[in-house]
Amino acid sequence: MKKIILLFAGIFSLIGCESKEEEARRQEELRRTTFTTTIYNYTKFDLFNVMYKVASIPFDVETAVNGGSVFFRNSDKVSMDNGQEVAGGGDTCCLIWSEATDRPLKIRVIWSVVYDLDYFDGKLGDKRDTRSFKGRGGGSTWCEAIVDVQPANSNVKADKVVLHFLADGTIKAELATFQSQKPLPYTYVKRHAVPLPEGQFCKNEIDNPLYGIPRTPHRE
Repeated sequence: MKKIILLFAGIFSLIGCESKEEEARRQEELRRTTFTTTIYNYTKFDLFNVMYKVASIPFDVETAVNGGSVFFRNSDKVSMDNGQEVAGGGDTCCLIWSEATDRPLKIRVIWSVVYDLDYFDGKLGDKRDTRSFKGRGGGSTWCEAIVDVQPANSNVKADKVVLHFLADGTIKAELATFQSQKPLPYTYVKRHAVPLPEGQFCKNEIDNPLYGIPRTPHRE
């Protein structure tokens, strides 16, 4: 009888060890996924050089994720559930997502709003230098927001960060997959359709985070 008890104890011990090892492997897998970024732009302004990083970590533009840009003249167009088109929907590659995907977290998003495209193009056409303005300048301004990222609403492992820029300055972020990513429902977009006051381009305008930093090839 004693041998039988010891045998069962050993079996349960092995099951416990396997469960812990399986959970450790699962967590490690969640932390080693290659992600892309998708942006949907519901505003009337072009978005340039969207960057983001987990909010608990000091923001450094050289190590932040480059989420790409959305210019109306050459961006993809996708339809919301009411048939209305929204700019964006393309992928910007790549980042190694080192956070868990099964619980919410906060990210810091920094981006440039282009409010005068002709002036912006003219300035970039001279020197291709977006770092020469500390504040507003060159037809654009820089913005910052702390955004809650919602876990993926799917049984398939997430591999994408989706950012929705809304007309009232709200940013909604979520984890998704290639199959599950889509624009927000029109009813949600409509609730955030009232634009910011004239001359205001985001809720929190900041100085240019690239100002005075030497350029890195292919960064911009």
